[in-house]
Amino acid sequence: MSDIHAPAPPLPPPSEPLETPVLALPRLISPLYKQHSWSPDAYREEAWIRRKGNSKNRRSKSVTEEDLDELKACIELGFGFDGSSSPEVDQRLSDTLPALGLYFAVNKQYNDTVSKSTTPTPSSSTASECDSTPSPLGSPHTLFGPGDNPQTVKARLKQWAQVVACTVRQSSS
Repeated sequence: MSDIHAPAPPLPPPSEPLETPVLALPRLISPLYKQHSWSPDAYREEAWIRRKGNSKNRRSKSVTEEDLDELKACIELGFGFDGSSSPEVDQRLSDTLPALGLYFAVNKQYNDTVSKSTTPTPSSSTASECDSTPSPLGSPHTLFGPGDNPQTVKARLKQWAQVVACTVRQSSS
């Protein structure tokens, strides 16, 4: 009988010494970011990031479509802006919401028109109710000047109409 429990023959010596594999961890080149999955807020967040980056590069104090959208969203969320205060009172708020200056100007004009129409004077006519002292050029109440580009005039009138709609909507609620 043969010996079943005989030791196995020795293995030949390896040509290279066996080394334990070292796991190389990948270097983190950029910081970690959260997983971006779709959500209804994804577009708003992207717009905020774009706007945040552009805030330092702002060339003028003109109101943009994004500014108007932001103001409309604030009003829709229920934020009320007191018509008796002006943007000069709270500079931080008007810096945060650039369309607020235009909103206050339109709101003031709207409230003046409403108050004039509720208390008519006997000598007043329809034309005199709508007439008001024109705003000097360069004031926040001026929409456009005589030498402005027609495209600029059209854009400002569109913005003015949107702000008027917000003002009327807020005053009726």
